[in-house]
Amino acid sequence: MPAPRGKLTDLPEISAYVLAHVAGIAWGTIVTPMIFRSLIAQGYRDHLQLIALALATVSSAVVLLLFLILRRAMTGAGAPPPPADLPAPPPKFTDLREIAAYVLAHAAGLAWAFTVNPMIYRSLVAEGHGNLMLISIAISIAISAVVLLVFLFLRKAMAGPGAPS
Repeated sequence: MPAPRGKLTDLPEISAYVLAHVAGIAWGTIVTPMIFRSLIAQGYRDHLQLIALALATVSSAVVLLLFLILRRAMTGAGAPPPPADLPAPPPKFTDLREIAAYVLAHAAGLAWAFTVNPMIYRSLVAEGHGNLMLISIAISIAISAVVLLVFLFLRKAMAGPGAPS
């Protein structure tokens, strides 16, 4: 479901994105540490990076689905009805280009999170910071904002010239 013609996005779409990502960040902040503690206690220390990548990928997929559902609920059934002489276009939930833009944007976010974030955290721990929870939330919010911008621009670029963005 593209944004209005000539716009990158609109308020209902931004609201849906923010709410979906708040849920994802809350999951990552509250539930993921419990999963890791349990796995470490069971002796799966060698597989934590692979498990973290799997959890992040599943979380991104769930956040995408939540975003699409929230956007659909916030924007209604679709475009206003056409004039009486034209057939009504079927309402679209999403399309392949939008999914591709979302996946590419989140892949870039995951690549950042798995390459740069560990260096940031190691540096903070070396400087003596003990509790990284607030810093981790701030970094997650910043990454989500950048991923949103990448997603919006990729979606617009993939729509092609003359197509609604």
